[in-house]
Parts: sequence; structure tokens; C-alpha cells
Amino acid sequence: MAHRTPILVGHLEKVSWTVMQEYPDVIRKLIKGNAGIYALYRGERLYYVGLASNLMRRIKTHLVDRHNGAWNRFSVYITARNEHIKELESLLLRIMDPAGNRMSGRLRQSHNLKRDLNQGMKSKDADRRAHILGGSIATRHRRSKARKAAKKAKLENLIDQRYALRGWLKEYEYRASLRQDGTIRYGARVFDTPTAAASSAVGRRVNGWSFWHIRDKKTRDWLPLRTLKK
Repeated sequence: MAHRTPILVGHLEKVSWTVMQEYPDVIRKLIKGNAGIYALYRGERLYYVGLASNLMRRIKTHLVDRHNGAWNRFSVYITARNEHIKELESLLLRIMDPAGNRMSGRLRQSHNLKRDLNQGMKSKDADRRAHILGGSIATRHRRSKARKAAKKAKLENLIDQRYALRGWLKEYEYRASLRQDGTIRYGARVFDTPTAAASSAVGRRVNGWSFWHIRDKKTRDWLPLRTLKK
């Protein structure tokens, strides 16, 4: 079995703030210089969640800043790799919604499945309505689905293997994969067209042929997906 690096390598839960004063050497040895997530409590009630590159320094700061007196216990969760801590903090903020945090957690790289759920429900509803109404409405619906299938087939004919895709919007990078059958996987979903995948990723309508980029085998440059059409 392959070795997996854990996200967390140590934790200390709901200890009194007084250990910072009465046992500074002990607590310093345990957490000084370590990065991770911390939580402040008033008794058993969660008050605040944060992240820090130096857990001990940050918790000592909260003994004198605007949070002073609002908490009396703390927990720390030491992370193995610093890139995890922002996502972990955001997740905790969204779930727990602590009273002391002014900002809610933002899941910038996570795909919001609610939009896809809505689209899937709309597609099912459209199929059902077309079947019930029949006639010209059913004909137009079948033609629309056929056009989408044709776009998927066209993309399938342009590739011979699976490719990684990248897309950028402002400072954010989006990652997807172009599958050999012409579909695009982004997050937990598979899309029939580049535009559908890109629009779902960024949350608004965008041209997927321009948004997604594919890596050139020779130059290693990232080129717009539309270059496959040439």
C-alpha cells in the first residue's frame, strides 16, 4: 500500500488558556513554529476559528487583541503541509459559523454542485415535458439534444487520448480533464461540451473553447482548446 501523507500530524483540544502562562516551556515545545488551524472556545461553545503559520504566536496574540476575554479554552490542529490550512479553515467556518469570525469561509477551488443539481433537474423536467406534450415541442427537444451530441462527437474525433485542461480567471486556476470520449470532467461531474464545463466551473456563461487550455506536446505551452479545431 502506498504511503499517504496525513493532513494532520498533531492536535491539542480544548485546553485552558492558562497553560500559556503557567507552562510556557511545555506548550512552546509542542506547538511553537507549527502551522495549522486553531479554535477558541468559551466553555464548550465555539467562539472563533483561524489559521496560522505559527500557532503559538497567534494564540498569544488573541490574549491581548479584540478577542481578549471572549474565550478561555483553545484547540490546535497541526497540519503536515501548509497548503491545506486555508481550505480546512474555510470548511470549518462554513459548518460551524463561529460568533467571533467576521468573514465566512470561501471555497474558491471547490465546485458548487447546487448549480449542477439545478441543471440536471431542468434537463429531466424538459425531457418529461417534451414526452408529455409531443408534436413540434418534442421534435425541437430531440433536435436540440442531437446538436449537443454532435458537438461532443466532434471533440471526440479531435483527440486520441486523455488530456489535462487548465483554465484561468483572474488569479484562480481551474483544472479539468478532457476524456477520450470527448467529455470533460471537472470536479465530480462530466460535461458533454467545453462550454458547459467552463460555465459550471466559474458560475457564469463562458466560451469553453477559449477558457480551457491544453498543453502542446512540443513547446509545453498551454494553448486554447480551440486550437484543436485547426
